[in-house]
Amino acid sequence: MNRRLPAETPPSRLLDPYVLGTCCGLLAAFSYTCANAFLRAVHHCDPTWVSAIRAVPTVLIMSLVMGLMAIRGQRVWPPPRVMLAVLAGGLVGQLVGNISFQWALGEIGVALAVPLTLGGMIVSAAILGRTVLLEPITPRAALSLAILLAAIFVLSLGADDARRSVATSAAGPWRLAAGVAAACLAGVAYSVLNVILRHCTSRGAPLPATLFIVSLAGSISLSTLAWMRIGPEGILATTPSQLGIMLAAGVCNTVGFTALTKSLQLTNVVYVNALNATQATLAALAGV
Repeated sequence: MNRRLPAETPPSRLLDPYVLGTCCGLLAAFSYTCANAFLRAVHHCDPTWVSAIRAVPTVLIMSLVMGLMAIRGQRVWPPPRVMLAVLAGGLVGQLVGNISFQWALGEIGVALAVPLTLGGMIVSAAILGRTVLLEPITPRAALSLAILLAAIFVLSLGADDARRSVATSAAGPWRLAAGVAAACLAGVAYSVLNVILRHCTSRGAPLPATLFIVSLAGSISLSTLAWMRIGPEGILATTPSQLGIMLAAGVCNTVGFTALTKSLQLTNVVYVNALNATQATLAALAGV
């Protein structure tokens, strides 16, 4: 008597690297939009201090995850050379990217700062991904990026918050131009960090340790700068509600940073930045 063997269950489509990477990229965009809404509420605070507090939740959460990994006997730390590369990228992303972006929020608003930052990320990531990671850019991908950049430009022109920021600013055109330049510079800095994260995590660097190194480097360096800029009086002047908003932005940033790094590990830099560009639409819809 012949027994029919059970048919093999096909692998879940959700486990496909690009499907999972796409989901992570979209989750990152949504989480960063929530974080930006919180950051906009404290744009009047010192940008270095805000960025320092923003990094704290990631440090704490990744510390717990790394402790669990150590208890289970899993590898926690990457090799020293990889750690140095991640540290360098983290300092660029935190000191140049976060400070520039936070300052731009106060000058031109979220609805304009986000598209400009994303535009800077997309262009610089395409160049860095091709030259550093040797990831090809097909003609179809190049056309898609051009259309995406045009869509971001249209969204930024139609953003109510952007119009209000430009129309009501008393700082003059030069300060507005500086805000635009700061947002674009933040995008370039984030691309440098993303390329380094892609390079390291795709070669086996543990994700929690990578996030921990970047966030700890940012928290320490930014706290030191904040102390030098505003002193203990300025730091202690932070109200509980402001501190709560900064930490809420940090929690959203932790979710977004984790999802973004996982997406970079599974796909490529250009694709992840294209997914991340949905922040422009989300920011316009949210009206922040």
